[in-house]
Amino acid sequence: MNKHVMAALLALTAFAADAAVPDDEAAQLGQTLSPIGAQKAGNEAGSIPPWDGGLKDMPGDYDPDKPLPNPFAEDQPLLEITGQNYQQHAAQLTEGQMALFRQYPETYKMKVYPSRRSAVFPQWLYDETVKNATRVSLVNEGNGFSGTVRGFPFPVPKSGREALWNHMARYVTKGLRGYANRAITTSSGDYVIERVHFEMAFHYNHPEATPENLNNKYLYLLGKVVAPASKAGDATLLHVPLDRVKDETLVYTYNPGQRKVRRIGEVGHDNPLYDGLITHDQVDMFNGPMDRYQFKLLGKREVYVPYNSYDLYGSGVKYRDIIQKGHINPELPRYELHRVWVVEATLLDGMKHIYSKRVFYIDEDSWLILLADMYDARGEFWRTAISHALTYYQVPVVANPVQVHYDLQSRRYVVLNMTNEEPRRIEYDWHEPPSYFTPAKLKRYATQKSD
Repeated sequence: MNKHVMAALLALTAFAADAAVPDDEAAQLGQTLSPIGAQKAGNEAGSIPPWDGGLKDMPGDYDPDKPLPNPFAEDQPLLEITGQNYQQHAAQLTEGQMALFRQYPETYKMKVYPSRRSAVFPQWLYDETVKNATRVSLVNEGNGFSGTVRGFPFPVPKSGREALWNHMARYVTKGLRGYANRAITTSSGDYVIERVHFEMAFHYNHPEATPENLNNKYLYLLGKVVAPASKAGDATLLHVPLDRVKDETLVYTYNPGQRKVRRIGEVGHDNPLYDGLITHDQVDMFNGPMDRYQFKLLGKREVYVPYNSYDLYGSGVKYRDIIQKGHINPELPRYELHRVWVVEATLLDGMKHIYSKRVFYIDEDSWLILLADMYDARGEFWRTAISHALTYYQVPVVANPVQVHYDLQSRRYVVLNMTNEEPRRIEYDWHEPPSYFTPAKLKRYATQKSD
């Protein structure tokens, strides 16, 4: 049999097994499982506590215009993992984490704190997610899904694709607006801060979305560079569908030198980004499409993952305090032991991508990809990505703005979405309708002063 036909049959076989779960399994949501599918109980050792509804009480000194106070500031580290003792903790580490210890044995470390299952979401999201268990199915060979317009689509996942869809279609409120900063480092530790303004509106998970008006729409994004001066004014408009195999992502750019808006060909898969340190489908840890890989759900593991990293986002922290040679400052992130779903993606025969294999570690309490490992065409370990999650308890939502992508072969990395030095926090629940995100709007947006 032709290898391309065999690959297609394998993909179709995996897809055929993906469907809404039986009623008795769905009934466990809200009982032994949280409303979005996490195991409520802690582990036998007691090192992972039960989930009891997440973080609900805001600290008394909460200021809406400043970074969130750390609700766990009194916690002390339980242990410190270093280049000298990491092998003793290998059972709770990923390949990427161990590679960082091997690469930087004298400077890289992980400070492990008590586990706090702080994840919390709005009640309506819980209600919709519980319903999704019996009404949502994959479509188009797993590249899309149907049956809902809100909630995590697959709270009881039966395949790797379903688990990844929970990450890609997760709740991030109606939209976001604000400033974020990124730094692309050199192997010697040099970097330049790029400040970006963005406006993002979600169609999926929006209260006004209906099965009739969803039309495979996921999000709309306007973004522009405001610093440094050499890049200021470059702007982009994206129309992103849910199923990116069925419909093309529309991409428009504005260049201040040419003063023109032009549409460019679809970007995605392994097109390079940020000086080639990541691929386009690595944005947000993974954003699809999923047509080039076979995804296998390997079950759950207990792993030390970045969690409740409020100190990394603190207002007293400068970008120079975060960015160091080789890796970010290990004193700032907080690691905790959590259960994660593990999804292994292997490149299908006949498909091309610079990563032959990828492994994703997805938090059971939020469906965020917290860690991802990437392997090159020879099957050798190459890159690792780490996203630092925290609960925005005033919304409420769990998010992972700061993401660090490490290239172990070049000894370089890029850190994304820093906001420490911004005078105002990201605005959640900002929204504009699809009619706002037009090519004509892109030119005005690129040239006007942002709020």
